[in-house]
Amino acid sequence: MKYSIILGLLFFVATYYVNAQEDPVSEEIIEKSDSISNKKLIEELKYIKQPGLANAASKIYSADRRYSFAGFTEINSVTYLGEKNTGDDIELYYTNLYRFGFYFGYKITDRFIFNSEIQAELLHDGFREVGTELNFEWMFDYLFHPSFNVRVGNYPIPVGYTNINEEPIAFYSVNRPEVERIILPTQWLETGVMFYGNFLKNQLEYNLGLTKGLDASNMVEGTWIRRGRFHGLEVPRAWAANGKLEYVAQDDIKLGIAGYYGDAGRGSDTPSGQSFNPTVSLYSAFAGYEWGNFSVFGLAMRGSTTQTDRIFEFDNQVMGEETFGYYGELRWDLWSAFKSEKDWKLPIWLRYERLDTHASVASSFENRAFDRQNLEIISVGANLRPKRNLVFKVNYQFRENLSESIIPEANRLELGLGFIF
Repeated sequence: MKYSIILGLLFFVATYYVNAQEDPVSEEIIEKSDSISNKKLIEELKYIKQPGLANAASKIYSADRRYSFAGFTEINSVTYLGEKNTGDDIELYYTNLYRFGFYFGYKITDRFIFNSEIQAELLHDGFREVGTELNFEWMFDYLFHPSFNVRVGNYPIPVGYTNINEEPIAFYSVNRPEVERIILPTQWLETGVMFYGNFLKNQLEYNLGLTKGLDASNMVEGTWIRRGRFHGLEVPRAWAANGKLEYVAQDDIKLGIAGYYGDAGRGSDTPSGQSFNPTVSLYSAFAGYEWGNFSVFGLAMRGSTTQTDRIFEFDNQVMGEETFGYYGELRWDLWSAFKSEKDWKLPIWLRYERLDTHASVASSFENRAFDRQNLEIISVGANLRPKRNLVFKVNYQFRENLSESIIPEANRLELGLGFIF
């Protein structure tokens, strides 16, 4: 029943958007006379990003009205060329993904802004298991000055690249890069306060935040800290700090560094009565450059977890003390080679990716079997982008798990589509 509601809501919004954009009769209905100008209920997305947010999520900050509606849809299919591994987290072996995000923003005043997102996600393994996730992102921003603003609420942690740029037009693969799904658990939201802005003549963007921490007692070994996320409202029982610096002066250059450090014990003890205050740290850096119809992008991150022997007491999960991941990607717009009047894009791309959830483990676990994602992945793919806000994707992954495994890692064929509004 709840899946029908989600799909029905998706159909309603998509239909309403298409009608509002293309049907002249609908345009007459939704256009309202105003003493200043006539404006449509759903305004065109301006692609002006607010620090810490993606394109559609930033719509309210540049909207001409007091309120805005925006969102994105993502539908993906995964085919395994061989027997697939399973584990404690369906994130590692799903065959179908349906993701829908809906944003609503309201300008309480020109400086005091409310922004929100409801994101629903359905994962299916093609046989019997279904995983669902419903996240509510909300925040209040007070815009003091371009160089200093305050955000309070449940917002994305600004580490890596895809956790902020989560909308399907922002990355080229069908699914988010494995480094940013397994090591960095996108989507990762936390409740807290963040200070942000631009300085040095708007060339550098900074984010500096304090949030509630993770819950290490719920983590599972195959996806590191992913299950440690908790999106509900509560009085914080653990604290964490995060920060980011990003170069934003030119559209063809991307540079950024970020970090996260915090307590993941939430004030509890282990089942055996030991004190429990593990810490989690994660640091990332990325760089990208575009010249003409070519572009290159790379990202690297490293994380660590303490007290992994005490985390084991909760659910027999062997957590890595050290983790790492990195990838590099080359792209070329094949459409540029055709003589066409259509302003389409057809980027083809190649990516090398490497990650390890257990780069090091506690000595007591060295002879124990556990779910280690020690992956080397080469991906090739293509996007068809008839519009800036619409993309059709296909890619093939050559995958290998470099650690010993009963079932070899299966290659994957992935198909997907996505759009934002």
